[in-house]
Amino acid sequence: MSALLSFLRARWGWLLAALLVAGGVAGWYWYQQVQAAQARTQALAALRTETLARGDLTATVSATGALLPRRQANLAFLIPGTTEAVLVQEGDAVKAGQVLARLKAADLQLAVAQAEDALAIAELRRKILLAGPSADDIAIAEANLRAANAAAGEAARGAGPQEAEIAKLNYDSAYEDFRKLNEQYNNLVDFAQRNPQFAPPQETLDTLKANQEAAYYQAEIARLQWEQAKRGDPGALTVAYARIAQAKAQLEQLRLGPTELQKRQADLSVEQAQLALDRARQQLARAELRAPFDGVVARVNVKAGEPAGTGTPAIVLLDTTRFQLDVTVNEVDVAQLAVGQAVSVTVDALPDAPLAGRVERLAPTATLVGGAVNYTVRVVLDEAGPAQALRSGMSATVQVTVAQVADVVLAPNWAIRRDRQTGQAYLSLQAGETITEVPIDTGLRGESYTEVKSGAAEGDVAAVSTQRATPFGDGG
Repeated sequence: MSALLSFLRARWGWLLAALLVAGGVAGWYWYQQVQAAQARTQALAALRTETLARGDLTATVSATGALLPRRQANLAFLIPGTTEAVLVQEGDAVKAGQVLARLKAADLQLAVAQAEDALAIAELRRKILLAGPSADDIAIAEANLRAANAAAGEAARGAGPQEAEIAKLNYDSAYEDFRKLNEQYNNLVDFAQRNPQFAPPQETLDTLKANQEAAYYQAEIARLQWEQAKRGDPGALTVAYARIAQAKAQLEQLRLGPTELQKRQADLSVEQAQLALDRARQQLARAELRAPFDGVVARVNVKAGEPAGTGTPAIVLLDTTRFQLDVTVNEVDVAQLAVGQAVSVTVDALPDAPLAGRVERLAPTATLVGGAVNYTVRVVLDEAGPAQALRSGMSATVQVTVAQVADVVLAPNWAIRRDRQTGQAYLSLQAGETITEVPIDTGLRGESYTEVKSGAAEGDVAAVSTQRATPFGDGG
C-alpha cells in the first residue's frame, strides 16, 4: 500500500512538473504573440502613407529679396554756392521739372541779361547789314562827298578865321565820338578780364575795337584840319583830298552792298553771342536742382543759408511708381529661368495681394554664397498693383512657374529616394504589412510631388516608417 502511494506521489510530481513546464512555455508563447501583435500595431500606426493618384503638377523657382525703386536720382549742385532756398521736404511727391532747391545766383542772372543784350545787338547789326543801305544812307554819303569837295575848294582858296572855328567844332565832335567808343571798349575789356566766364565773343570785341580805331582816325583827321586851318597851311589841301577819297570809298561801298566776308562776320558774331548766352543760361541752370522724373523725395541734405557742396547729393529722389528686386537663385534653378518670364511676387507686408512682374535680367557671372554657386536675377514689377502701399526695402518672395504637366501619376517627394551614384529613383511602397522600394522613372518634380512615368501606378500606397532614425528615403 505504501509502495503504491510512493509510486503515485512520484508520478504526480513528474506530472505537476510537466504541467508547470507546459504552462510556462504556453505563457511565453502567448507573451511573444502579444508583443508581436503590439509591434505590428505600432509599426502600422507609425507608417506615413499616401495613395498615389493622378493630378496636375506645377514646378516653380522661388527666391526672396527686398523691393527697390525702379529709379533713384542723387541730385547734387554742379557749382559751389550758398543755398538760397530748399523747396521740398522728405516724403514730398514732386513732378518732373519741378524746382527742388536753388543757390543764390544774382551774378549769374546778370550775366544772362548781358548775354541777351549782346545777342540782340549782334542780330540787329546783321539785320542792318543784310538789309543794305537805305536811300537816306546813300544821300548822306553823297552829301559827305559834296562837303569834302567843297572843303577841298575852300582849302584851295585858303582858310580864314571862320573856317578855323568850324574845323575846331568838327574836331571836338569827332574826338567826343572817339572818347565814348574808347570808354565803352575799355570797360568791356576790363569786365571780360575780371569775369572770363562771362566774356563777350571775341568777334564782338574785334568789331568794337575797329569802330574805336575808325573814330580815332576821324578825330585825328579833324584835328589836322583844325591845325591846318589855324595856320592857313597849304597842306590842308592834301587833307581835303584825302577826305574826298574817303567819302568816295564810303559811297561806293554803300552802293555795292555788303560783301560775303561781312555777311559771314555778321553770322559769326550772332553765333558767338548765342553760344555765350547758352553758356550763361547753363551756368544759371546749374544753380537749381530740378526733378528729372516724377517721384518722392527720400532725403534732403541741404539747408537754406548754408554752403552747398558739389561732392555729395543735396537731394535724393525715388521713382516709386515702379519697383524691382534682385534675388539670388542657385545654379540648378537659374537654368530654368529666362528673360521675360512671368513672375508672381508676394510682399510680406501684403500677403493677400500678390503682384505680377517679369524677369528682366539674369546675371552673366556667378557669385559664391557660403561656397554655393548662385546668380543674381532682376525682377521688375508691372505698373498695376497697390503701388501706393509699397515701400522701398519691403521683403518679398518671387515665384516663377517653370513647367506644368496635367493628369499624371503623382508620388509624394517624402517617399522617393534617389541613388546619388547612379541617379536611379526609388519609391517606397506598402504591400500588406511589408514596405519595399521599387525603381521608378520620374518626370517633373514640384515642391511636394513628383511625376511618376513608370514603375508605380495610380492606387499604389506610398509608405515610410516614421519610427526609423531617418525617414525611409531622403525625399530627393
